[in-house]
Amino acid sequence: MVTSSHMQIKKSYVSDDMQDQESLTLYAVSPLWARRLEESKLFPLLSLRRLHLYLELRDASKCVVGEAHGFSSSYVYSCKSCSKISWEFMFYFMIHSYSKLEVTEKEFARHWSEKHLHVCWQ
Repeated sequence: MVTSSHMQIKKSYVSDDMQDQESLTLYAVSPLWARRLEESKLFPLLSLRRLHLYLELRDASKCVVGEAHGFSSSYVYSCKSCSKISWEFMFYFMIHSYSKLEVTEKEFARHWSEKHLHVCWQ
């Protein structure tokens, strides 16, 4: 199995004794995007920074889910749930619905811990 340096770095965000899947957060799965989404709450609705983030969310390899997959778009074909969740991140960011983004963050963290965590961090 090939592991990228990104996956090794990401592992440091999750303690070795973490057994409770519910405690996995977006910061553990996609730390760059977790920070970006939190900071974006402070940006004006019509700003170049928000536009830039939106355009990155549209790119399957650069978005929240792409980061979790090692900045790869391979999940688009290999995981229907990841593909759907990626679209939700983009859509809820576009319509400025941070309550729906928080729900999507939790959904993604739960999905990741159930379907992908064991694959990436073995």
